[in-house]
Amino acid sequence: MTLKKAIKNAMRTLLKPWLSVFNQAVELPPRRYDLDWLRVLAFGLLIFYHAGMLYSENWGFHFKSQYLSSGIENVMLLLSPWRMGLIWFISGVALRFIVARFSLGMFLTTRSVKILLPLLFGIWFIVPIQLYAQMSQEVGLAMSFWQFYQQFFNLTNPLFNHYQAGIWPHVDVNHLWYLRSLWQFTLLLVLAMPLFHHSHVQAVITRLCERSLVIVFIVLLLPLCILKLSWPSDTFRYPMGALFLLYGYLLGSLHFIASCYVTGRRY
Repeated sequence: MTLKKAIKNAMRTLLKPWLSVFNQAVELPPRRYDLDWLRVLAFGLLIFYHAGMLYSENWGFHFKSQYLSSGIENVMLLLSPWRMGLIWFISGVALRFIVARFSLGMFLTTRSVKILLPLLFGIWFIVPIQLYAQMSQEVGLAMSFWQFYQQFFNLTNPLFNHYQAGIWPHVDVNHLWYLRSLWQFTLLLVLAMPLFHHSHVQAVITRLCERSLVIVFIVLLLPLCILKLSWPSDTFRYPMGALFLLYGYLLGSLHFIASCYVTGRRY
């Protein structure tokens, strides 16, 4: 046996738990258009929420309109507790259906390209617009956006001495943190997939879902409450997002299995 073949066999053995998850020859259930529309609604509300931050009277934001109101905050408070949780949950469900379509290598490649390329584009072409508006209001920039944008690429420019919070000095993901976290959480979920797809774990999850809605709600809510009480509030959005992504993935797994059995396909 050649060294190349031996390495290939060793890698296949090492990755066997993950290959068994991705290399399942099954036909996908029908596309869930309701989830597509729910995602459109969720991101629409998210856009409304961030637009409302320009007009909120008591909440800080990067840029503020001269027309401020406290009334809009009451509407935004209705969205605040669940807007990102819904987006993360839908992302988890969608992720389960994506896993069923690709091999391990293709999945990692396509997800990285589809998440990181928009993220990089946003960092260098979208976020600077917001920073320019913010600095124009706060320090009164006496330059055009094009002049500002040329200086934006200089990571040691003293113009940005007071705006150094970022992945590189003043270059940050800002409100695109969801894309960065989605990619990170996806990689973590891939590492844990053999565990979540183990027959015993799937059986436990199935039995839990057969319980009353009250019990299911309490079991799902308990980890969130523990995180809320123990995690710093300024970074709570990250473990909360990871948890709801996992909930969506697990529920998507159950729906996927049920759809395969209903249509007579073997999972």
